[in-house]
Formats: sequence, C-alpha cells, structure tokens
Amino acid sequence: MIGIIAAMDSEVEAIETLLEHKELKHLSGIKMIQGTIKNKRVMVLKSGVGKGNAVMATTILLENFRIEKVINIGTAGGLKKEQSILDAVVSTRVVQHDFDTSPIDGEEGIGLYFDADKELCELCEKTLKEMDVCVHCGLVASGDQFIAGENQLTVLEKRFPDAVCAEMEAGAIAQVCSHYHVPFVVLRSLSDIAHKENSHMDFTTYVKHAANRSAEFCKKFIEQL
Repeated sequence: MIGIIAAMDSEVEAIETLLEHKELKHLSGIKMIQGTIKNKRVMVLKSGVGKGNAVMATTILLENFRIEKVINIGTAGGLKKEQSILDAVVSTRVVQHDFDTSPIDGEEGIGLYFDADKELCELCEKTLKEMDVCVHCGLVASGDQFIAGENQLTVLEKRFPDAVCAEMEAGAIAQVCSHYHVPFVVLRSLSDIAHKENSHMDFTTYVKHAANRSAEFCKKFIEQL
C-alpha cells in the first residue's frame, strides 16, 4: 500500500476526488481515506500543519498499515527567482532547517538532513517532464515557520543555498520514514515564490490551485509505479 500524506484539508480533498473505491477511516484522531489509483491501493491522510503533527500522523500510519512507500503532497513556497507559481518540486533531500545545535556542534549542528528515495525521485521527475510540467528537483527546507519576512528568508538562503522550496511537514515525514526504512518522496506544487512581491498574498490566492496540481501530479506518478 502507498501512503499519501498532506497537511491541509484542501490538499487532502484534492487527492480524495481522484480515488476509486473510497473508504473513510479514523485512527487515533487522524482522518484517513483508503482507496485505489489505477488498481494500486493507497491510504491518504491529513497530518495537520507543522512537524509535530506530521510526526504523529506518519508514525500512526506506519505502525498500523503495511506501507511500502510514502508520498508527501501539497503546496510549498518557492525559493528561486526562476520559479513560477504552480511549478512542481521533487525532493532529492529534505532538511529540517530550524534544527540548530550549533552552539555545541558548530556548523555541523545546523539542519537535520534525510535523503529521499532515488528511484522514486527519478521516476517522479520523469513523469512530470512527460506531462510538460516545469519541475525543480533538489533540497526541500522544512520547518515550523511560514517564511514571509525578509529576515527569515535571508537566514534560510544563507544556511541552505541549495534549497528549492520551503514548507512545514516534509522534514518530519522524512525522519519517521527513515526510521522505519520506508522509501519516501516529496512532491509539491508551488503556491508562492519568496522573491516576488506580495508572495504571502499569492499563497492565499493560489493555494487551492497548487493543491489540485499536486494531487494531479501524484495520481499520474502513482499510475507509473
């Protein structure tokens, strides 16, 4: 079974509409929808926003179901000037950018890294390119912050210049999947771009469109698995 994790209602609803043979479940307060995509069994769940919620939801999923791989879908904020709203992002690595033990460990204490599954990443990128989607593969920066201020952005880009997007759950999902030795990939659609004016307004405007795009990307990707 494939686990699909999203943070917000709009992201879950977008992928739920694409499922067949749907069955609603609740486990430990977590809403889950079991169904199929092209005869492949999937379990979709809403984690809630932030790393704490994501750790809890992912752990419950992996402890209670035989999950072979995990796809984290939804929206993200782009960090590169060349990006456009609704572009796709695929993780090669994920970093918890707000993890910082540098007073003790020096620069090595900045950020907690996890590698996404190489085969899933490559297939995901290939699938998106066949859809003529502009896709950015690279480091996903994850933290319990909505990056909106210039100071936040400056610090993030200085510490993690290779990061292609920022969001709030993937780092925790990656950590739990790594612990359980379950391959994962992050597949997001950009709802806003940090370097463009009024990016926080773009998020409000485009978040639902980006959620729908991410769900469509995910469905097509699963059909290729």
